[in-house]
Amino acid sequence: MKIINRYIFRELGTVFLGSLAALTSVLIIIGLVKEAVQNHVPLAHVIQLVPYVVVEMSRISLPVTLLLAVTAFFAKMSGNNEITAMKSLGIPPKKILLPIWFISILISIFAVWVNEMAVTWGRTGAAMVIYKGAEDILLEQLKREHRFETGNKDITIMVRGVENKKLIHPTIILKKESATIEAETAEINIDFNQETMSVNLVDIKVIGEKGAFRMASQRRDVTIPLGEIISTSTQDSRPSVMALAAIPEKLEESQTSIESQRRTIAAHRIFASALGSPDNWNSAEVINAERIMTSLNTSMNRLNVEPYRRWATGFSCFCFVWLGAPLAVWMRKPDFFSSFFACFVPILLLYYPLLMFGLDQAKSGNLPPTVVWLANLGIFLAGFWFLKKIHRY
Repeated sequence: MKIINRYIFRELGTVFLGSLAALTSVLIIIGLVKEAVQNHVPLAHVIQLVPYVVVEMSRISLPVTLLLAVTAFFAKMSGNNEITAMKSLGIPPKKILLPIWFISILISIFAVWVNEMAVTWGRTGAAMVIYKGAEDILLEQLKREHRFETGNKDITIMVRGVENKKLIHPTIILKKESATIEAETAEINIDFNQETMSVNLVDIKVIGEKGAFRMASQRRDVTIPLGEIISTSTQDSRPSVMALAAIPEKLEESQTSIESQRRTIAAHRIFASALGSPDNWNSAEVINAERIMTSLNTSMNRLNVEPYRRWATGFSCFCFVWLGAPLAVWMRKPDFFSSFFACFVPILLLYYPLLMFGLDQAKSGNLPPTVVWLANLGIFLAGFWFLKKIHRY
């Protein structure tokens, strides 16, 4: 068995690592092109995105390449009658599959860690790289077109030229203020904490509804949210981008807020009862508190689901191996594409619909958070059926 195990690990490891490198590389290129096109990121900043995109794309490539490697290897073994030969020596398929299951469990734990890194370090790091490029994005567009307009069209910047990071004779149109500001020069500063960009104008002339007036040697700052320049944000409060360690604290905060709203509702209704004013039983304050409680309950449902979701999606690696290996052995076809797609079809038709169903029901509060493991259970049962088939003889 030691010789067989070394053979399995060597052949399977070669296919897995090669497939992982190839698929991840393709996904990295797609991710970088997406960021470059969506946010107009300069090439120098695109290169800095590589380590963060690697972590993000590894979440997708790990389970797929593991499934591909396992089905390719066992399809080859079964198609060449190597499994049959081992059975004739008294070696059951379970003996061959045990080390693969052990390795897939370790990869599943690693996948959970990768998922955690992707939503914390990966996305935050990528956002910071893009933020640092926001200044270059704005200056490059002003150099090329001499004009920039925010996404909501509230602010328009026009310049005669750009020297280094200085705007020459800029004109800024503020739609909300119905005003136009002209200046001799301007400089750009970014506040990463506030996610804003400030255009610092010097020697300004303001043209508004009351006419034009010059403010010599005076300065004016025009603040532009970075979200109007790029579409990435580091201040995302969704549970799906929160660290697992931060979820319990957020749940406690939400529970405290719910208790506060309940006390508010109780106080208003007790006061309404004491005054004999049934019309104030559902006052505006009560309705607003109930609306806030509904929103907080929805948020808590999502927070409760997130840990289960990450562990369940991480252990999809093990479930895919549990189904793919016995299915490839049972099919006995050396063509691994047939085995791979034969395994991938039930995953598409069973795993992902069950996962979406579980997530929707858990987030709405209709079912407990553990229901997100239903997809893994479905794949596990399908794999168990094929496992019994290959152990029949």
